[in-house]
Amino acid sequence: MNKVLIECDTLIDKYKLNKEGIIKQLETIKIEKDQNFIIAYDKDFRFTLVGEMNINNNSIILTNVIKAIDFRKIDNSDLFEFIKRQGVNRIKE
Repeated sequence: MNKVLIECDTLIDKYKLNKEGIIKQLETIKIEKDQNFIIAYDKDFRFTLVGEMNINNNSIILTNVIKAIDFRKIDNSDLFEFIKRQGVNRIKE
């Protein structure tokens, strides 16, 4: 289990995210080497968690939370139509 340090409490509060859920998610990340990470918040994919991993002391530091700017909920039929329109627009270009 990793030690989790959070440097962006204000963003977690601003976006009304579940801090305990984020800590649990980060505690289970497998550390292979010193590195930065960018992962989706597993409770809501509109949010991205950004931080640093330190293998020397098994700590994970969450430095930022990024919210998707242009998010809209769609179902599979909407997604299919969106992809189809993108293909048509590419052919015109």
